[in-house]
Amino acid sequence: MNAIFDYTDYRAWLRDAFDHYKKERYAVSWRYMATKIGGDPGNLLRVTQGKIQLSIKYVQPLAKFFGLDEKETAYWTELVLFGRAKSDKEALDHYEKMLSIKGVSIKRLDAKELEFYRHWYSNAIRSLLGIGKFQDDEESYERLADSCTPAISVREAKESVKLLKSLKMIRLDDDGFWTVTETFVGTGGNWRSEAVRRFQEDTIALAGQSLSRHKPPLRDISTATMTFNRNSIDLVRERIREFRRELLRISSEGTGDDAVYQLNVQLFPIALLNSKGMEK
Repeated sequence: MNAIFDYTDYRAWLRDAFDHYKKERYAVSWRYMATKIGGDPGNLLRVTQGKIQLSIKYVQPLAKFFGLDEKETAYWTELVLFGRAKSDKEALDHYEKMLSIKGVSIKRLDAKELEFYRHWYSNAIRSLLGIGKFQDDEESYERLADSCTPAISVREAKESVKLLKSLKMIRLDDDGFWTVTETFVGTGGNWRSEAVRRFQEDTIALAGQSLSRHKPPLRDISTATMTFNRNSIDLVRERIREFRRELLRISSEGTGDDAVYQLNVQLFPIALLNSKGMEK
């Protein structure tokens, strides 16, 4: 199995670790493990199924059961605390500690940076500034506002540019035109933010509105309903990531861009066998 440092979901590691342990030691069951750590076998199974959280009192006993060394135990502890976090700040604190244990550092997004995701059009404005000629004048702000689809107000365009400038995502070049200082902006994808969730909700809504707002040659919106084994979803996610990376490569290598597109890949269950307890 993969090293514990490859996991960001403590339940996934616990399932894999148990399966690996079981292969090496025959006749091992959840009841056997529960007896060793002083827990309830039914509750342990429900933890791995996502129905309940793992109690903190079992973190160290499980580390000892699986023979984790000091560094692995420290990571396992933060992994559980990350999964149990009740706020964005708490989740990010534990995620940063996980990366620190692995020897990786990340840049924390502060409140001002999270403002970038609070409105969908901030991303659109930033991209427009990267492909068009816009200055710090009233005419440029009117063009920016009208170029967004749906159109935004001139005031919103100005506020967006002001925010982007304060975040050092854009700057005025020697000729007085706005230029983008970073090609792509991301959140890391492994910690939660209300602002990012809001951004995703807004862009998903925009995708639905595009059906009536834009003519077919300007869009490609399709749906497919298919069945999977839930154990295959990680593989599906990886294929989606590969697809997204390829489109980003095409975007970065393209020339003469004249439009800003938002890609939403939406994979979610619409029916689940034995679905009790699977929803939030």
